[in-house]
Amino acid sequence: MRAKTIKLKISILYASILGVLLSLYIAFLFIIPSAALKDNKLLYILIPIPITLLFGYFIGRVIVARILRPIKEITDTANNVTHEDLSLRVKAENVDEELRSLIQAFNDMVSRLGESFEYITDSSSYIAHELKTPIAIIRGESEFALKKERDKEEYKRVISVSLEETKRMLKIIEDLLLLTKMNYQPDVLKFEQIELTQFIGIIYEQAKILASPKNIIVNIDIPQEAGTINADELHLRRLFLNLIDNAIKFTPDNGSIGISLKYENQKALVSIVDTGIGIEEENMPKLFEKFFRIEGKTKDSSPSSGLGLSIAQSIAELHGGEISVTSRAGQGSNFSVSIPLLN
Repeated sequence: MRAKTIKLKISILYASILGVLLSLYIAFLFIIPSAALKDNKLLYILIPIPITLLFGYFIGRVIVARILRPIKEITDTANNVTHEDLSLRVKAENVDEELRSLIQAFNDMVSRLGESFEYITDSSSYIAHELKTPIAIIRGESEFALKKERDKEEYKRVISVSLEETKRMLKIIEDLLLLTKMNYQPDVLKFEQIELTQFIGIIYEQAKILASPKNIIVNIDIPQEAGTINADELHLRRLFLNLIDNAIKFTPDNGSIGISLKYENQKALVSIVDTGIGIEEENMPKLFEKFFRIEGKTKDSSPSSGLGLSIAQSIAELHGGEISVTSRAGQGSNFSVSIPLLN
């Protein structure tokens, strides 16, 4: 509609100018005596003017139509884009560079909208699936307890089960809120200079406390020299503790975990190696997907949202780093975090 309005206004403008020029031409012919026109060549000069004006008018319309065609296509595409179909794109063929940039920006915007809608749809499905199970358990246990009188121990068991499922739901909600903030509000991170050697030493002390209930030995290998990074201390700690918590969860009692730090190629490389059950090859591509969990491989019953590795990956990316993993089933895993050093 916008393109049609612009085209109509330009056509009216051309028609107005043409009308004024033709009026002046006719008036000019009446003012100049016929004898004067015959005595000189002025008549032959004036005759082509209307033809030239009409020809210019139609050429102008063609040029305007060509210019407005991509704009009309953008308008039509924008009108047809809905949340159900975000696959429509405008073709950038046979257009000027300025319009090509506009079309590219429009297509990029639609692509970002598509990714956002896909994320929201997937997240809604994940949330519904993950919260449905604990709610169903709480409801089932409550209905079981209310069917008839139970002894005190049975009521305690029902309350205990409901409490564990409630903790699990709260964990899912808290992790989702954190993940959403990091994905859409990266400014929640407060960056400062952190001396990484000392920082990893503190993480090591916390890891020993976390591993003690399973009698897991935690070893550390860090260099003497200092290395400084630009990081958010709170979220960086969460990154490493998520990886360590994962290693503890999938390492049998009396196993071991190794934490190492080294500096190379202007990057800090932190590795967390465990002697746990390892990861099967078919599960490797899914490790960092939201809500992915390896079920039935551990006796650890602590509530898990399945978002720990996804959160760790988001934190690493916001620090300009990345997480890589190598593992073999039955032989443990090695998660390595690479973060750029400050010069």
